[in-house]
Amino acid sequence: MYDLKISISSVKYFVFLLLIYLFIYNPPFASLPISIMEILLIIGCVYLSIQKKWLILASDFKGELLIFFIIITYCLAREFFGSSIFFRVNIFFLTQTIFLPYFLVSAYFNIKNHNNLIKDLILVGSVAAFFTLIMILLPSVADFIRYQVLKTDDFTELVSFRSFGLSEGLTFAFGTAQGIIFALALFNAKKNPSYYFLLPLLLLSIIFNARVGLVPVLFSLVYFTVLKLNIKLLLVIALITILFYLVIFQTSLFKDYAQTIEWAFDFFLQSSDFISGQSTADTNTFDTLFGRMAVLPTDINGWIFGSGENIFTSEQNNSDIGYLIQLNYGGITYLILLFSLVFYMLFRMRIINKQYRWLILLFAITILLSNVKGLFIAIIPSFRLIALIYVYLILERKNKQLDAQISNDDLLNHIHG
Repeated sequence: MYDLKISISSVKYFVFLLLIYLFIYNPPFASLPISIMEILLIIGCVYLSIQKKWLILASDFKGELLIFFIIITYCLAREFFGSSIFFRVNIFFLTQTIFLPYFLVSAYFNIKNHNNLIKDLILVGSVAAFFTLIMILLPSVADFIRYQVLKTDDFTELVSFRSFGLSEGLTFAFGTAQGIIFALALFNAKKNPSYYFLLPLLLLSIIFNARVGLVPVLFSLVYFTVLKLNIKLLLVIALITILFYLVIFQTSLFKDYAQTIEWAFDFFLQSSDFISGQSTADTNTFDTLFGRMAVLPTDINGWIFGSGENIFTSEQNNSDIGYLIQLNYGGITYLILLFSLVFYMLFRMRIINKQYRWLILLFAITILLSNVKGLFIAIIPSFRLIALIYVYLILERKNKQLDAQISNDDLLNHIHG
């Protein structure tokens, strides 16, 4: 009977990890008639209804729900006389930022009894990175996943030199999600050195997909080695960097991916040129982002309330800069509402366990910088990961407070008994 309970518990844990993977990375499987998010939403609604947790959810996250209500109402008013662009998107954004993370964290507490979800997220992120590695080393497997397992389009073929993984948003949000996982692994490596072995794998999954994922990587390296003056960690990272360089550039293992590697490391040259005001090439990413794609509103009404247009899909004067897409759609008002949600979440995180307060700065920098490259405050893997960590830390603190209160009450009852 005891072995049976262990087996059932192991199956539940495996299923939970699978749900976490599907929630964060949302692979666009070609064979599914509906999206994974819709399936998870149905499961989550049933679970929260059976557990009678809807009112508790509303109480625990009333501030976030209020801001979402204002955002969605503004979008409804913005689109009342036009086509629906971000109204439905923000409804789904709400479900993936609050409802589904609440469902998953609640289920996790029932399965693992308040264990450490952060370590399980590192495990899931490492699995995602392993898919990247397999696709790099086995081109036939890469082609099968890319063209048979996942939905494809013309863009998939265009960026096939940098789309290795079982996830959506491989050229943007997958990289930033992996960058956050890298930071979590680096933090946990201080107590468990085995996490160091995951860092090259995670870094590889970023370099071969979306170099914007280097933002949280660079932050975590600077924060934990320079700002914290951790000489031992600095030496370990230096050793890992040297080994990573030797494997990438001094072996034939990745010789077929010269274009991808050149593209990835060109990020550092372009960043240096942008900061110094020099340019060694006719065009680069920063020139494009802050030159041709700098599409601004044409009148005061557009600046304040936007035009209701999605310039990402415009045939002319289009842009993929997140700030400009949001500005042109809903004006400064819409930007203020979106960042009110972000700042409220970051402000609320100040109450969490002291060891994780560095995440506030990590999330802030990642969101602010990555939203330049694309829509970051949206239904994408990296923001779903942030939302899941956020909900977990908030609920974990609440449960610890309840456990402490129960212990105090038991102690008082024992004394007076």
